[in-house]
Amino acid sequence: MSSEGGKWKEIISSKYDTVAKNIQLRSKYQSWCWKDLTKICDEGVEDGWFQKAIGWKVGNRAIMRLWEDLWLGNECLRSAYPRLFSLSLDQGKSVGEVGVWEENGWRWNLNWRRDRFQWETNMEAAMLFRLSTGALCKDSLDQLLWKGDQKGTFSVKSAYSMLDNHQCSAAREGVFNLLWQAKAMPKVLTTTWRILIDRFPNRVNLFRRGVPMTSTLCALSNLLEESSQHLFLECSFAQQVWSRCYRWIGILGVQNKDLMNHFMNFHLTHLSSQHNQIWLGFWAAIVNCIWEHWNTVVFRQGVPDSDEIFQNAQL
Repeated sequence: MSSEGGKWKEIISSKYDTVAKNIQLRSKYQSWCWKDLTKICDEGVEDGWFQKAIGWKVGNRAIMRLWEDLWLGNECLRSAYPRLFSLSLDQGKSVGEVGVWEENGWRWNLNWRRDRFQWETNMEAAMLFRLSTGALCKDSLDQLLWKGDQKGTFSVKSAYSMLDNHQCSAAREGVFNLLWQAKAMPKVLTTTWRILIDRFPNRVNLFRRGVPMTSTLCALSNLLEESSQHLFLECSFAQQVWSRCYRWIGILGVQNKDLMNHFMNFHLTHLSSQHNQIWLGFWAAIVNCIWEHWNTVVFRQGVPDSDEIFQNAQL
């Protein structure tokens, strides 16, 4: 598959290289394996994780697309100069089709639908200057680079790592969008945000930062290490608070052991999004009250009481 004239490469390209053939292969003609690959890779999404992970080193064939492919810098020309892209007659063409090698080097032959206005001419000059910084090498072959590895070589492990990071980033963004829409006081939402990103002074985090600690066990249950996950979800007192909350709402279910997923799933399907913003605000109030109760136990010699936590959250 990696060789220039590999048989499998020829077979797959003959069917699925829709860019070269300027066609759109209909879904019913695609194999199940290929459908899964295109879904994972976000095919057709310009800023999809896979498109961002590949780049080109231009050689003597210059087969990468001038406007659409990422071969110069960290942004394709189509995204960097959308106005010029709309005026270009070279859309979909390769770098090798819009220029020629001469004695003094490479010369660009760009084609436009019309003459450019003055401000468009300035933009064109900026793009030509950027193109002049591109390293086109006449004595080497084109090379597809994988940004997920320092050597530029693709591996399943590196692809899985990049996909995992991409999905985590997308999930975190969705969580925080919901959080800031929740109906709660700004102080409560800020505290909840710090808990969700695990930037909170629980005993495990304090110990990791070098703060002297006599013990890292949970101050409420004194059984397991006091991580954010444990303190707000897994601790026996926290579980009692959430159980009371679910009974009060009138729903039964298994509690999620991940803080972000627990927050995302804390909604009622039969209610509108505005009403569920209130429930998400209540979720934020509960974790805030758990933290305030923790401070009472640690600094004021209070007694752990799940009923008190739940009652304060309802206020």
